[in-house]
Order: sequence, then C-alpha cells, then structure tokens
Amino acid sequence: MTAPDTTSWIPRRGNWIAWTVFLLAALSIFYPMLTGQFLAGDDQVIAGYSFREFGAAYFKTYGHIPQWNPFLFGGLPFFGVIGHGDIFYPTAWLRWVVPTGFGMTLGFFLHVVLAGGTMYGLLRTLRLAWIPAVVGGLAYEMSGIVLSQISPGHDGKLFVSALAPLAFMALVRAIRYRQIAWYGVLAITIGLAILSPQVQMAYYLLVALGLWALWLVFLDPERDRTRSPVTPLALAALAVMLGLGIAAIQLLPIFSHIAYTPRAAGGDSVGWEYAIGYSFHIKEFLTVILPQFNGVLEHYWGQNAIKSHTEYLGAIVVVLAIVGIGGARRRGLLAGFGAIALLFLLVSLAADTPFYKLWYELMPNMKNVRAAGMAFYLVALPVCVWAACGVESLLKGELSRNKLLWPLGVIGGIALLGVIGVLQGVAETMAAPQVRQVVLANADALRMGSMRLLVIVVVGAGVLLATQRQRLRGAAAAGALFALIFADNWSVLQAFAKWLPPTAVTYADDEIIRTMQRTPLPFRLLDPTGQPTGQFGLYQHSILMAHEVPVVFGYHGMESRFYDEVFGGKGAWVNQLSPSLQALWAAKYITLNQPVDSVPGYHLIKGPVSFPNLLGRNAAAGFLWERDTPAEWVRVVPGAVTVADSLIASTVADPGYPVDRVALYPDTAVIAGASSTPTVPAEPSPVTATLAHWEPGAMSIDLSGAASMPAYLLVAENWYPDWKVTIDGVAGVPERANGAMLSVVLPPGAKHVDLRFAMDSYVTGKWLMLLSLAGALVLIGFGVRERSRARHADG
Repeated sequence: MTAPDTTSWIPRRGNWIAWTVFLLAALSIFYPMLTGQFLAGDDQVIAGYSFREFGAAYFKTYGHIPQWNPFLFGGLPFFGVIGHGDIFYPTAWLRWVVPTGFGMTLGFFLHVVLAGGTMYGLLRTLRLAWIPAVVGGLAYEMSGIVLSQISPGHDGKLFVSALAPLAFMALVRAIRYRQIAWYGVLAITIGLAILSPQVQMAYYLLVALGLWALWLVFLDPERDRTRSPVTPLALAALAVMLGLGIAAIQLLPIFSHIAYTPRAAGGDSVGWEYAIGYSFHIKEFLTVILPQFNGVLEHYWGQNAIKSHTEYLGAIVVVLAIVGIGGARRRGLLAGFGAIALLFLLVSLAADTPFYKLWYELMPNMKNVRAAGMAFYLVALPVCVWAACGVESLLKGELSRNKLLWPLGVIGGIALLGVIGVLQGVAETMAAPQVRQVVLANADALRMGSMRLLVIVVVGAGVLLATQRQRLRGAAAAGALFALIFADNWSVLQAFAKWLPPTAVTYADDEIIRTMQRTPLPFRLLDPTGQPTGQFGLYQHSILMAHEVPVVFGYHGMESRFYDEVFGGKGAWVNQLSPSLQALWAAKYITLNQPVDSVPGYHLIKGPVSFPNLLGRNAAAGFLWERDTPAEWVRVVPGAVTVADSLIASTVADPGYPVDRVALYPDTAVIAGASSTPTVPAEPSPVTATLAHWEPGAMSIDLSGAASMPAYLLVAENWYPDWKVTIDGVAGVPERANGAMLSVVLPPGAKHVDLRFAMDSYVTGKWLMLLSLAGALVLIGFGVRERSRARHADG
C-alpha cells in the first residue's frame, strides 16, 4: 500500500520561512561578525583586505575607481589584472558606507544566504515541493565547496556559486515557461558572475548553462515539443552576449594586460604542470562523505601543496541524492543535471583522468588558469538537486525501506572502518612518503571524524525511516530533515570559519610602520623575500598595502612579468640586493626581522621595535633601515642604449650599472638618440627632474636645465602601454626602460611632463557595460509587459 503523499504541505509564508532557515544556518557560522570580528579567510587576511581597503579609500578620496596600484611590485593595474577583488561587483558598494573589514565579512555572509535562496528558487521553479526545495537549498548553502570558501577567503568563488542556481532558474523560466524577462535576468546574472571577479568559475558556469539550455530545448519532457528550438536558443545566446558585455568593463582590461603578466605565453604561470595544480583528486574522493580521511585544514596530506577548503557534500545529502537518482518520476531532470555533474567532475579531477588533456587543449584560455578543483561546485549543485528529488520521493512514499538502508549501510560501513582503524591503514598506504608524518598525526582526527559520521548515519537512518513510515509528517518532518542536514554539514564546516579582532586591531600600526607613514609618498620599502634573503623579511605578503606603504614585492601573482625578470625570477627575485635596482625603484627603507651589523647604503633608524602577536609580522621585533642617499622617484639620464631584451635584466642588476648616466631599451624599440653600442656618457644630464605631484596612477614632473640632445626620464613605476604621456602639452609615448621601468624620451627644451594611467580598454568596456545592461533591462521590461498583457487578456 502506498503511503499518503505529504509533499504538498507548506507553511503559511513559506518563502519567508525558507529564507529564515537559510539566514539562521549562515548565522550559525557568522555570528562573530555581530561583535565586530573580521572573517579571517587566508587570502583576505594577507592581501584581500589591503586591496579592498585601498579601493574603498581611493574612491572616497577621488570619487572614482582606481586604475593603478602603486603599492606592490613596482606598480600594476588595479582592475586590469585578475586578483584585486570585487571592485565592480555590488559588494564593493558596501565598503563605501561601512568599514572595509565588516563590508567584506558581510559580503561573504550575504552570499552564503543567497546560495541557499537561489537553490530554493531553482527547485521551486522545477516544481519540487516546499520541503524538498528547502532541504536542497540548505544542502547547497552548507555544502563544502560553497561554504568552506570562507577559509581561503575566496569570495569570488562563493559569489559565483551563489549566483549559479539563479542562472539555471532563469533558463528554466525563459525556455520552459517562455518568460522573456528571464533572459534579461540571465544576462545580468552572467555579468555579475564574471565581475565577481572569479572569471574561471564564471567560465565553467557558462559551459554548464550551455548544456542546460540544450537539455531544456531538446530533451526537457515538460517543454512543448512542437515549438521551434531556434527562438529560445537565439535568445539564450543573446543573453550570454549581453552578460559578457556587462562584464566587459573588467574583461577587456584583463585580456588587454595578460601579455604583460606571468600568464603570458612562455611566462612562469602557464603550461600543463601549472594548469593541473590545485585540482581535486581521485584519492580524495572519500572526503565527500568523510573529509578527515585526507585531513582537514592543517591535517591535510593530499596531493596539493595546501588545501583550505573541502568538497564535503554531507553524508545524508549523498544518501538522499542516491535515492533521488533512482526515482523514476524525474529521470529526465536527473539526466539533464547528470551530464553537467559528470563533465565538471572530470574537469575538477584534472590530470587524474585522460579527459582533462582534451579539455586543456581544446577549450580557450585553459592554458592560462589552474585550480580546476573549483569546478566541483557544478557537481555539488546537481547532487543537491538530486537530494531534493530524493526527499520528494521519500515524502511521496515512493521509497522502500531497503532503498534507504543500502546507501545508509554502505556509508555506515565506511564510518565503522574508520573507527576501528582500517581507513588509517589505507591512508598510510596511499600517502606519499614525504607526508607520512602528517598522515600519522591525522589518525586521531580520522577516528573522531569516522565516529561523527557513524553517529550522523545512525541518527539519519532514524529520521529518514520515520519519515518514510509517515511517523514524521508536515512540520515535524520538515523540522527533522532541516535539523539533520544542518547538523551533519555544520559539524564539519564550522571548523573552516576563522575569526580575528576588528581590522582596527588586527591591522594596527606599529612604530616602524608609523615611521614610514610620516614620509611623504612616493617611496618604496624592500622587505626581503624569496632568495637569497627571504629569512630576513619582517612583513608578510601584502599586509603593508593596508598601511599605504609601497613595497618592492608583496603578494599578488599577476605583477609585471618584466619586473619579475629584472629582479631575478618570480618567487626567487635573486637580484633584490642589487644596489642599482634598489636605487632605480626608489627603495628608501629596508625592514629586517633580526639584527645585522650593517646594510650597505643604509643606516639603522629604528629597532629593535617590539610588536608581539601582531598580524603579519615574522618576528616579535623588527628593525628599520633608511637609505643613506635620497630615493629618487624620477631622474633624467643623458644616454640611451638599445640591446637585446634578454640581456637587460642582468646588466641593470649589476652593482656597477650607472643608474644616473644611461637607460637600456629593448632593441625592438625606436628610441630617439639611442645608441646600439654600449656607451656611457661621462657627465650626468644637465636636465633635472622634480616630482611636483603624485597620486596613485598620476603624476606631474617639472624639468629644469636644458640639453641640446634628447634626454631620458626614468620613473620608479612599472611600464605599461596604458600610461598616457604629455610633454609640455604634447602627447608623448611611454617607453619601457631598464627592463620594466616607465620612461619618457624628452626632446630638447622640455619643461613639464604629465603621466596618467588610463586604460582605453576600460573606456570601451564601460560603454559596452552600459549598453549591455540597458539591453538586459529592455528584455526584462518587455517580458514583464508581455506577461502583464497576457494576464490581462486572460482575466
């Protein structure tokens, strides 16, 4: 006898209650923000906060978004390269009205809630009942690949994950239900996903949406088969184009600058080995139900160098997904998501399967990215849809006890093997010898994680069987299922939330920083890193950017590849002790984390300065050394030589290089007055440069003295072609000198130079964004009007 169908139960104000469930689930992780604490995601702490604080402060000061970041690696474009954060995404607006740290934390929180809400909306659009839809939303919101992104601080990944169900929902409403307005919603959603700014995650989403659109048009059993496929496919393609147009304000600058970054062809951040780094691995597959098998956070012993997130789906979610896949009622829907899940499982596994080589070779721009494991969110999304279908089958009385017991038994058996130590032996056998000690140290965590899993399976079996037998109905069934999913996933994912005191405390100035801040900008600090003196570095990563102290290096990844070459290679920077490079890039200060007898060319002015327990310091005390001679931001040299690009770095880094006499240019450039043979003028230039005004991305330089021949202005900022030059009101050309420096050829008699970093691609992208956004809004407006007319006609 079939049990009564209880899927139709829905509380009053069901949508409000659903969103309240998602809100409370997120608050269970984020409640420390209510006391002002700062979400300490790894990359947010060491760099993200600095980037966002600079963007917010600059906007408040100048009234527009900065195009240039002068604080890291000799200067680099701010949004013209990947990595500076969500400057065009709506969360950036929060930081204009609230403190940066709170705005960042709030952005994470809101998108965790949004992930649940958009999944709920998708499932309701797919005509699943209220309880299954809320279960699916909660499962997705609290899935590891979504929620654990708070640990590495990867807000862009979280943002795209939260928007993804909305994009799928928009296609269902647009294609299945012929609601034209939703093509406009799709366009805006795609634009936001790209501006998140996790372009790689958005790329994966576009591919998944393409598969979903094809399924909806050709295979969806609920779509009218007599309708032509041309119109929905054309409108979907238009929505994608509009979405790309909305994101053009960021996409065009990024693509125009890739050639100048380590991800350019032949750079340090390209190639097969780079592309397969930080992927998911078959040996870690058990972590979708038992994350402690490969270790969580500091206990991780897998194949990646580090891993701050988890792919944990939830044991009960996996059980429900398995029974949901087996349900006959929605096999068409399950198959549609199955293609997406299979594809992106293969992508996330990267080199663990032969498939990825084909993906790498055929898909555009896949040679310029890594960390394919992030694609797993497009596995989690279908699994949560299937789990919701499983709940629906459960509530409809379509599941026998055996269908529930066998997946519960398998997972329970795995948990039992962990409890008695068998899985520890498996882990020790699978692990590489170099991580054996980490595996051994993880033994207790694996046993406790297995015990947790066993408890969840036992409790879950009770709840699911009680629901299957109709002992739990309506509100009782809903509450039990919600609590079960929440408790399972929360018990794992709460460990990924790390908190620090408010940023005013966390990023407090110390006496060394205050000393440097009293020096008017611009200048630069050399804090040793890489080789050969990295052990002497005092400050970590990009911490000092939050204090408006420009540094020679920092933490970014998309700095100028020419700059990397000049300083001796990305991550190594073996030329950093070169006095000529320190002079050319205006290194006024050096900080060290231990006392030394002397630093050539510098004298000690502070130290030891104590700062125990302050974030980002490599020691309990530090030392500040100041340059003996002025750090010149601008200088004029009388000579220029063109040589092969490959010879410039080693020549300029030579301690004897005459920084005040000659500039080296690549022999592919046409430089007025330059010699093709090594020639060093005997006397300095009679022309003297004075920096009259400086701000990030703009400066004015006064010139005194006169020369009968061209002279060469050198600026301690990196060259990019987007620098705009005027010499006495006449447009000039920015040149690349000494490997990476911004330079201007001065005609005889020049008196004034203005430099401004302004990307033409940004202007083009801004217009494309406005036009595309207008197009999306027209689609929405037209669709709303047509639907209103149809309702009016029916009424």
